[in-house]
Amino acid sequence: MARPLVDPETIINVALDAMEDSDSASLTARGLATRLKCSTRTLYQQMGNQEQLISALLNHYFVNKSPALNPQFSWQEAIHSWSQALRLALLERPKLSRHLSPENRPALIEFTRPLLMALRESGFDDGVAVEVCRSLVHVVVSLTLGELETQTHRYDESARGGDALAALLTTDANALERSPDGTAPPPVFVQTMHWLVGGIELQKVPLEAKI
Repeated sequence: MARPLVDPETIINVALDAMEDSDSASLTARGLATRLKCSTRTLYQQMGNQEQLISALLNHYFVNKSPALNPQFSWQEAIHSWSQALRLALLERPKLSRHLSPENRPALIEFTRPLLMALRESGFDDGVAVEVCRSLVHVVVSLTLGELETQTHRYDESARGGDALAALLTTDANALERSPDGTAPPPVFVQTMHWLVGGIELQKVPLEAKI
């Protein structure tokens, strides 16, 4: 007799935990089937191959993490709030986040939609609003994945002497040490977002001048 199917929500939740388990080198069908007490055939039947499963995990996770932006925010505040929310979501599931390749970036569409709406409501042209969101997704993901890569290292900040650039880069690399929960972003993240917002402001001025 064929084994009964497993609820897809259960598969996804168990798979998310399995992926982040420090004792699990990878998300294998056999290991996941053991956790779910089902056959690998049942798992493949419902979720497809590993690539399809990971895409489902990314979609599920980021849809559920989509932030509710304060409608009273200015568009600048909306960008900063959304960017921090994305950064923290990526840090919360580091192994899953590392699968955000260009092919899997569409998983962030629903996560980004609240920001797109906030920009449109602030008077941004639709095309410009979409391009702003596209750029922000790329920058925040790239910065945060870079941050994840440096978390396994500890740099001696005192050895940098009077080298201002070396000292700043070391401070960025040791950001996790200062904020284990990730709530305080490294200086490079804060400064980059500040510059991006400044550049977007310049882009928006000509649009306002036409009104």
